[in-house]
Amino acid sequence: MASTGTLPLRSTALRGYGPAGALALAVAGGTVSGVITSFAQGLLPFPFAGFANAVAPWLVVPFVVGATPRRRRWALVVGVVACAAQVMGYYATAHLRGFPVGTGWVLMWLACALPGGLAAGAAGWSWWRSGDAPAPSRWAARERGLGGAVLVAAWLAEAVVTYAVVLRYTGHAVAFVGAGAVTFVLLGRHGRQHGAIARWLVPTTALACTGFAALHSL
Repeated sequence: MASTGTLPLRSTALRGYGPAGALALAVAGGTVSGVITSFAQGLLPFPFAGFANAVAPWLVVPFVVGATPRRRRWALVVGVVACAAQVMGYYATAHLRGFPVGTGWVLMWLACALPGGLAAGAAGWSWWRSGDAPAPSRWAARERGLGGAVLVAAWLAEAVVTYAVVLRYTGHAVAFVGAGAVTFVLLGRHGRQHGAIARWLVPTTALACTGFAALHSL
């Protein structure tokens, strides 16, 4: 029986990084993502401009780096680190480009990096491990698909709450739904998790919609 922190993998080559390697990947990936976002704003055409000014795209890097550690607890850590590195990379680049940077905004998004990074990091770890190994317990079998559903739900919830309801940008909403569909297809290919991800989509999307509604109320 495996512990709740690890699952047996089919290939020893996919056991993941130790803490140092995973942290380095999180810092590098998050910083590069933040820099790219700064330059992408104003360059992406309609209806994809929202990809450089939204929450769901920024959860992709923490999700990916969250899949890399050997232990679940380090997935939580690197998820938060990746989110924080994105914020710092974005605002540092904006400052160097001559744009004003408000301290309040930096602090707010760093605060959001905590729940966002925890959720994305844990989701990435769960998605990779549950897709790469047979579930060792009934609890782990129920978890299968949950990690992938979290990231798909983020795209769908932002489409509905931010772009359809709050901003009423129909084109952007459609683009985010499309991104969610692509994410579903790609993540489901790992370990044939399409059915398992679909099973979790309703509760995760409902929870994500609640989170986006709370964010817009700030």
